[in-house]
Amino acid sequence: MMHKPVRFSLWTLALFGLTLIFGCRTETPSDDGGAETQTVRVRLANDLTTLNPYLYRTNQEANVFDLMFQYPLQFDMKTLKLSPQLAKAMPEMEEITEGEYAGGRAFRFEFFEEAVWDDGTPITGYDYEFTMKAIFNPAMPTQRFAAWIDYIREVRVDAENPKKFTVYTAHPYLVDREALSNYVVLPKHLYDPNGLLDAFSLKDLTDPEKAAKLQETDDRLAQFAEAFQAPELSRSVFYGSGPYRFVEWVEGQVITLEKKADWWGDELAAQYPLLDARPARFEFKPIPDNAAAMVALQDGAIDLMSEMDSKAFLEAKENAFISENFNFFTPLRLAFFYIALNNENPKLSDKRVRKALAHCLDLKQIIETTYEGFGEPLAVPFLPDKSYFHKGLKPVEQNFERAKALLTEAGWTDTDGDGIVDKVIDGKKQDLSLEFLYMPNVPFQTNLSALVQENARKVGIDIQRVPVEGRELGKRLRQRTYEMVGRGAGSNPVPDDPKQFFHCESARAGGSNYMGFCSPEADEVIDRIRKETDLAERDRLYRKLQEILYEEQPMIILFSPKNKIILHKRFKDPIISKLKLGVSLQHLHG
Repeated sequence: MMHKPVRFSLWTLALFGLTLIFGCRTETPSDDGGAETQTVRVRLANDLTTLNPYLYRTNQEANVFDLMFQYPLQFDMKTLKLSPQLAKAMPEMEEITEGEYAGGRAFRFEFFEEAVWDDGTPITGYDYEFTMKAIFNPAMPTQRFAAWIDYIREVRVDAENPKKFTVYTAHPYLVDREALSNYVVLPKHLYDPNGLLDAFSLKDLTDPEKAAKLQETDDRLAQFAEAFQAPELSRSVFYGSGPYRFVEWVEGQVITLEKKADWWGDELAAQYPLLDARPARFEFKPIPDNAAAMVALQDGAIDLMSEMDSKAFLEAKENAFISENFNFFTPLRLAFFYIALNNENPKLSDKRVRKALAHCLDLKQIIETTYEGFGEPLAVPFLPDKSYFHKGLKPVEQNFERAKALLTEAGWTDTDGDGIVDKVIDGKKQDLSLEFLYMPNVPFQTNLSALVQENARKVGIDIQRVPVEGRELGKRLRQRTYEMVGRGAGSNPVPDDPKQFFHCESARAGGSNYMGFCSPEADEVIDRIRKETDLAERDRLYRKLQEILYEEQPMIILFSPKNKIILHKRFKDPIISKLKLGVSLQHLHG
């Protein structure tokens, strides 16, 4: 599991569900083998903000742009292994023993000869190098992507065959081969037509001090960043090498993609599964209202719903029309749910307060009452299938007396008899009153926040439930203007890199350490994990980190969930997966 925002980064999971209002229906959607079976209609819980692969924030956005953009290698949803998209195979790796990069590694890639951009321009190592420069441009909001590859130093393209290139790194990294292979590649000539980044070497941009000085003295970096963040490059103009092209984005109604005619990957599809793209058209429909989404499902306007509310999923299985026309799937997810706590907030900066909040909760009760039993309690932010999962740490147990004692130790007592503990902070008495943000169209978040509110009150903590829509919630997370919020994190089937989630460097603007957790002790262990090549020692370090996190409780870990998927029966032999949406969209066929 890698806690990912990008393909190799933290995914923000939409924890949504449906309140079912079933109508009567005796007809079934068209399934005549014609165009209808070649169009896939997918429900989105919310409208999206961007389809730019380096500006996105949610896994819903990634599910859409993954059909337009490509990586050297991407995770196969069936095998859970990296498989070729642009590169012919996993890069060859060589240890460097002398010269400028002694102690580092060299990775040799080769792109498919057939791989071209839509204008016919070959996809080359120069595009890969440009993409890395864009990520490390200090004026870009891409720090969270750079965290996975901060050891990269140079890309050398073969002058005689630019399809071949070598990536040089400063030191080993636990998943360097996988990480370097798993970034969306952008066309240099289309995203930087004026060559603004040509004057800068990747070596300088990956050096924080040099990059900062360049940003101060050369405005071309800012010019590129401004152009890259132009609204049209997020919502209407997409230069991807993938099998699907953007058609339209009608705000609040639909995002439409169509299969490209004579796409370069078609002739290789029989040999390389991730170049096999079946549907002719995708329609992604944002339907925040749960009842409306279910009506759309029954009316044939929706073929696929994923990450459903557990209660709604069980009720749907009892509906005669839905069960007759749709299949139901519950694959495990490479993910966990948690409550994010803003560690930078004075009320939550003391770990004893965070521990007290954890002791207010009964995880089994949460799973049963808010998720209909579709989950397993967790103690740490790592999944049990990892070799380094710490079996000795048990989920925090509900213990109201222990919670009260911890609050007292931290100086929180009820001095005015109003039932809420208080404390003098910066010369002013403050009640321990905390805002819990939740999305009202997400039953799990709604029910979780209510349960936390009820239990916290028993130890003198006042929880104020604050409904917010998805975009505003994401904004407040990034700006650290929140106190508590229910979240989910997903990953890939490779060793976790905890830097993005728990390192001090990732707590700054642009990073994904939304908790603002910062521990020099944890940083030291994380830095060692990222470079350690001995598996036994690395596992030991992982377990040490888990002990630190268990003691500090920067977030309240809840449980590992199952996905709940409803898919129309006209799609035969779908690939159901632990990854992402849970269904391989490009392989759906009638």
